[in-house]
Amino acid sequence: MELKKQIEIIKDARLIALAKFIIPFCIAGVAVLLFWLAGPETYTKYATVFSIYSFVPIGGPLAAVVAGLALEIPGIALISFLIFTDGVLALFLVWNFDYAKKIPGLGKLVERAEEGGEKAIRKYKWAERFGFIGVVILVIFPFQWTGSAVGSIIGRLIGMTPLMTLLAVVLGTFIRSTLIVYFSWLVTLLVKPFF
Repeated sequence: MELKKQIEIIKDARLIALAKFIIPFCIAGVAVLLFWLAGPETYTKYATVFSIYSFVPIGGPLAAVVAGLALEIPGIALISFLIFTDGVLALFLVWNFDYAKKIPGLGKLVERAEEGGEKAIRKYKWAERFGFIGVVILVIFPFQWTGSAVGSIIGRLIGMTPLMTLLAVVLGTFIRSTLIVYFSWLVTLLVKPFF
């Protein structure tokens, strides 16, 4: 009888691990579908912001916000989109940190992010001492070896629970995105009279 219970526990653990792996991709897939259903113009705007945000190595968040505002995406929608993007990435990483390293192709990206997290811990030693607040601050600043991926990994490396790590990343992204959007608006208002 005991053996059957252990087998059931292992099966349940495998199903939970599979669900934790698939759920972030499903969430992202639903978002892409909704943007696609909103029309080609909306889809193109958000795809452009996502591309800049994700693939510009230095200053991606700054460039993405400026591009989003230039594409006339409302500030609240832009902030929400960036929070969603980082939230899904953080959810995937905090749930699948160990598994993701074993996936061909993706494993190298996660290992690179882990190396970045370790570099960030060495560079920003205060982040480990301050725990939750340290991860939030680390995510706020849009410099190299900061951001949601590195923040998620650092949170896990310093022993934070997945939920607290996710909350720290989402809060940091919210603060960073809001500050960048409002700063961009302020600069636009100040510079506009001269053009």
